[in-house]
Amino acid sequence: MTQSFCTNLIERYLSDSGLPFLRGDHDGEYFCVVNAHPRRLRVHLAACPSFGDVLKVSVTPGRFFSVADRRWLTQLADTWNRRNRGVTAIVHGSSAPQRIGISATRSQWIRDDISLEDFACFIDSTIAAAIDLFAELTTVVELPPAAPSSLREVG
Repeated sequence: MTQSFCTNLIERYLSDSGLPFLRGDHDGEYFCVVNAHPRRLRVHLAACPSFGDVLKVSVTPGRFFSVADRRWLTQLADTWNRRNRGVTAIVHGSSAPQRIGISATRSQWIRDDISLEDFACFIDSTIAAAIDLFAELTTVVELPPAAPSSLREVG
């Protein structure tokens, strides 16, 4: 299995799904935006550079949260993660000290005999779980961007 195989699967998935996407700075790295009302979610798909047969999917809301919400967000992530779901919620810092983020991530070893349908199911189920996680954020107010994002809004 090579990184290019995983990269080819990512490109086929994105092409078949019709999602507009951007290539990242690294080989095997792609970004797209998914509409999940009431918010748009940013999806990052990447073939692991060290292990080309590992796909990492990371989904984040388009906005950050006040650092004052860290405790609540951490409790939400901890509760989510205790449910033994395949998608892990992670609270993380940002470049702005008064803002924090939350992401939903999942990694998977990609066998060389995986079908495009199974590959797509892995990505789609990860995004669906992220949508469920972020639906629980309705009680937290998302902050507008601090500065224009270097990631263009696609779609």
